[in-house]
Amino acid sequence: MNFRLFRPLIWLALGLGAVGSLRAEPIPRPLYTYSFGGLEDMAVPAAAALLQQLGYAGIAAEARGEASLARLDQYYDWRTEHENDFVIPAAFMAHRFDKYGFSDEAHRAAIDRLADKQGTLWVWARDVAQDGSVTDEKVEAFFRGILEYAVSKHVKIVLYPHYNTYYPTTQAALRLVQKIDHPSFQVAINLCHELMSDHGEVLAETFAQAQGHIGAIILSGSLVELDRTSVQTMNQSTIKPLDESVYDLRPFMRLIKASGFNGPIGYINFKPTAPPAHYLARTMQQWSALCAEVGLYATAE
Repeated sequence: MNFRLFRPLIWLALGLGAVGSLRAEPIPRPLYTYSFGGLEDMAVPAAAALLQQLGYAGIAAEARGEASLARLDQYYDWRTEHENDFVIPAAFMAHRFDKYGFSDEAHRAAIDRLADKQGTLWVWARDVAQDGSVTDEKVEAFFRGILEYAVSKHVKIVLYPHYNTYYPTTQAALRLVQKIDHPSFQVAINLCHELMSDHGEVLAETFAQAQGHIGAIILSGSLVELDRTSVQTMNQSTIKPLDESVYDLRPFMRLIKASGFNGPIGYINFKPTAPPAHYLARTMQQWSALCAEVGLYATAE
């Protein structure tokens, strides 16, 4: 990932190229967010400008269907027009086998859009019917087909663990990632889905197993005791602004620091109760404070 805007400050923070005794505070690891959480209701230029103003590195954007792809294009266009390093770390796409079958047409359309940008597509899939028609072999073939097409277009694929889907945890998804063993096929670690899947106690093991295969890391504020009444209440329990987190995020951030993953970190902002400018500002302020406490800083190229 190229961070031209961050690079001068990063080198200064690391003491490289500093003049005399001039010193600067280290730069927190870049943080990006998702294209929902109220941002989807804003014009792209306004959403991108808000994120940049608040210190966010960029945005991960929805990619299923022409409307989403057109909006994804606008984020890339905004970055080009402003000649900056506003990053689009990934486009993402959910897939329901009961709705779309094993068709990868939408994935190919997204990959085509990302091809000239050497982009990354996050993918996950859900077997809603659970009637035996979706098997491990069929799912593996489905993702292998997507990966094969992506590689031909110089696009990376990240298998995104998601609660209540075929691969609900990183450890579950990692089995396929390790079996296929291709440098363009990686796995994500998303704190909220690990917590919803009762994998909070094995996060250190998860990071250790995934080392070398990590393509994205995402976090959010969370409660310690989740409301498991429904998927909605579980989301509300584990997807909060960082300053509202009862769950101690520092151990998770220390695992990030030790993991060898040097890219920006994602903050998932699914269905917040506050306006974007409010919860995003508070989250960024808390992120900066936590990075300083943990020592999770941007890295120079």
